[in-house]
Amino acid sequence: MSGSDVNVRIALFGESDNGKSHYGAQLLERIEAEKCEIKLRVAAADVSAFDEVRRRLSAGLLAEHTPSGVYQDVILPVVDAAGRAMDLTWPDYAGEQVRQLIDSRAMKQEWLDRTQTAHGWVLIVRSKLAKGDDDIFSKPLAHVVRTHDGEAKKPRRSIQARLVELLQMLLHARGLHEQGQVPPLVVLLSCWDELKLPEGTKPSDLLNEQLPLLASFVRSAWGARASVLGLSALGGELDMKQADEAFIDRGPENSGFVVEADGRPNPDLTVPIVLLADMSGN
Repeated sequence: MSGSDVNVRIALFGESDNGKSHYGAQLLERIEAEKCEIKLRVAAADVSAFDEVRRRLSAGLLAEHTPSGVYQDVILPVVDAAGRAMDLTWPDYAGEQVRQLIDSRAMKQEWLDRTQTAHGWVLIVRSKLAKGDDDIFSKPLAHVVRTHDGEAKKPRRSIQARLVELLQMLLHARGLHEQGQVPPLVVLLSCWDELKLPEGTKPSDLLNEQLPLLASFVRSAWGARASVLGLSALGGELDMKQADEAFIDRGPENSGFVVEADGRPNPDLTVPIVLLADMSGN
C-alpha cells in the first residue's frame, strides 16, 4: 500500500467468546494513550461502540458479550511510525453473526461488502475452545458419532472445520481462488494467557498442534500472505462480578500483549494492524 494517506479497512472474523470486543476496546486504549506504534491524527468521530466495554475494563471487570443484532464500524484516523496516515476501520459485532453465516451458508449484502472491500482480514480464534474438539476430520466416524436410545446422533463440525468453511466462503465471496490474489490474513490466537504455555512458544506451532486442519488450509490458500500471532488483550483473566484491583491500578492501557511470530511478547496491541497494512502494499 503506497501513498501518504490511505484507508485501511480491516475485516475481522471470529465466533462468540473469542475476545473481539475486548481487543477493539484495548486497541483504542493503546492508541489514545500513545503507547503503541500508531497514534491518532485527530480525535475519532464516534467510538461509542466501545464505551461499555471500556467502562467495565476501567472497573476491573470483564465486559458483557456484544448484543446479537449489533454491527458498528469505528473509524480511527491514525498515523504510524513511518508517517503513513491511515483511516483504520474497525468493526464491532456479535460473534453469533459469524456462526449464522456459516450455518446458513448465505452471506448478506453488508457482509459481502465488508469482505470484498477489506484490505486485510483478521481471523480471531480462541484455541482453548478447540482443544479436544473432535469431528469426522480428526477421528474415524465410529468414534465421533454418538448414540442415544439406540439412535445415531448426527456428527457435528468441529470449530476448525467451521472456520475452514468460513474462509472458503469468504474467498468465494471475494472472487479469489489463486494463491497470491488473496488479501493478507492474520490468524490471531486469542486469550493466550489462559493457555499457560512455555515462554517463547510460537503461535504457528500452537496452531499446527491444536488446529491442524485450519493450519493446513491457511498454508495452502495463503502461503506467505498469512501470519499467525498470539493475543492476550487483557493480559490475564477478569471476572464479571469481582473487580481485579491489580488490573485497575495498572490501567487497561498498560495491560495485554501480542505474541509475535517468533514467540516474543510485545505490549503493542497494534502489531497485527501494522502488519496487515504492510502486507497490503505487497
